[in-house]
Amino acid sequence: MGSQDKETRQLQEEQIAAQIEKRTTLLTSQEKTGDEITKDPQLKKLRGDLRRTRAAIASIEKRTKTVEDARQQKIAKDEKRAAARTKKKKNKDEGAPAVTKKKKKKEK
Repeated sequence: MGSQDKETRQLQEEQIAAQIEKRTTLLTSQEKTGDEITKDPQLKKLRGDLRRTRAAIASIEKRTKTVEDARQQKIAKDEKRAAARTKKKKNKDEGAPAVTKKKKKKEK
């Protein structure tokens, strides 16, 4: 059950759900009451496994979302830096002739 792959966990979830259904059907065919069915130790274990598997799937999805958000923020930050660099270069190109004229005046 230690897999961190989402597809594997989903497959495990389906298998556990099928086992729960099978066990519940068996207990109802034995004419157990609802109280006895909920107290069945095997069924409790299966429900716990299902709960843990669903929590693992949620954790994997949350981690994937966090990584994707971080990538998007990094891309946006890089684009913003690139835009700032081009503005600085344009300003330097326009300001360069003005600087040389001032130097000429000082030299005279």
